[in-house]
Amino acid sequence: MDVVERLIAHSEKDLSRAAEYRFVDTPEALRAHDYSEMNQVLFGFLDKLEARYTAAQA
Repeated sequence: MDVVERLIAHSEKDLSRAAEYRFVDTPEALRAHDYSEMNQVLFGFLDKLEARYTAAQA
């Protein structure tokens, strides 16, 4: 199961009230979103964090 689908399944109650909240997307919007750019930025951040941690341990 995809991570987004797991998030949707776990948050079913909250997502049913998405229209009441400004920053809560509907399940359809979550499924339609392209997460590739956000994932690339996150992976870059984690790589830098790991490099700094490794350098500090040396």
